Amino acid sequence: MLHRVILSAQVRETLLTRILNGTYQPGDRLVESQIAKELGTSQSPVREALRDLVAMHFVEVEPYKGARVRMIDPAEVAQIYPVRAALEELAGQLAAPNLKGNVGDLEAIYAQMQDAARADDIKALTMIDAEFHRVIVEAAGNSILSETWSSLRIESRTFVTTVKLMLSDLGLMSVVEMHRPIIEALRSGDAEKSGAEMREHVGKFAELFRKGNQDGPTADRPVHASS
Repeated sequence: MLHRVILSAQVRETLLTRILNGTYQPGDRLVESQIAKELGTSQSPVREALRDLVAMHFVEVEPYKGARVRMIDPAEVAQIYPVRAALEELAGQLAAPNLKGNVGDLEAIYAQMQDAARADDIKALTMIDAEFHRVIVEAAGNSILSETWSSLRIESRTFVTTVKLMLSDLGLMSVVEMHRPIIEALRSGDAEKSGAEMREHVGKFAELFRKGNQDGPTADRPVHASS
């Protein structure tokens, strides 16, 4: 049974894992009552999770037929990266002078990411990773930027990319270490450098996502996620 920690998010990541690793194939029906019974929860968080997956274009709902897994177009998924890169570059530029070199919260989150990587816990890592970026976006002090960034559903999209990384030779600790230049740039208080590091960071993830889709899953390198 799933723990009650943002239950709909846990259901969403569980369904995403199954879509990405092929447990659910394009066209497969996703029945709320069956999923709820299997996961030991009510139908409400399942319904919310499916709504999020529809917004992310992983699931489609047809009248009188219910929810089904969509055929995923990697190019469509990848469209998020240039948008996110622009938003996070601006966030880094605005956050640097506001933080005044105080990166204690980011250091603490970085340590949590290290713990999750050592435990090989993808779900925890992606949630903590998203929190790292959220702290910076909120430090920018621009409510429109924050709302727009949040609408991208960063937690789930980071999860998608990280699962793709399990198909590559890049370990989870390497993913964590990619955040270190951001911390150092913000520590320096240099707005332009901080923005550039944020953009470069998102660009690296975009490239890794692209490579993961080129390589594709293999029999000896299945996609998996810790529960």
